[in-house]
Amino acid sequence: MPKTLIRKPSRLKKEKKAASIPHSVVILALIQTLQGFGLLGAGLYQGRLAGWNLWTRFGEWQYIPLPLFESFSNVLVLLVLGSAMILVSLALLRRASWAWLFSMTLQGLGLLIGLINYLRHRPNYLGMAVGIFLVFYLNLDEVQAALRNKDQSP
Repeated sequence: MPKTLIRKPSRLKKEKKAASIPHSVVILALIQTLQGFGLLGAGLYQGRLAGWNLWTRFGEWQYIPLPLFESFSNVLVLLVLGSAMILVSLALLRRASWAWLFSMTLQGLGLLIGLINYLRHRPNYLGMAVGIFLVFYLNLDEVQAALRNKDQSP
């Protein structure tokens, strides 16, 4: 009696393909990651220019003059914003349901900081242009549909 290959129904369920990540989400995560690394680099560069190194002790901060403290706060904002953008980019690739909201919030904060710097006569046109582009890109139907809660998607 010849053996025939018969697929069992239990194996069919296991062979379901995992949902692939849409190209628009990959592009969004890549651009936002580059923006995050750019902010990290700018923060480290500005911190180095201000005379901060990684070994500055917390106890010495009470003796820091105001302009140096202001530059430190700028550096800290850049480092936190850049790190958050990289983490949210990873969440975008995992298609987490909260990633769209956090990404939009981070872009809004970045644009607010860009507007404040513009009013202080220190504009960052490239950063503002990338932020505006990403806000429009986040609002594309394909991106929003890909990042909706997985239970709601077909």
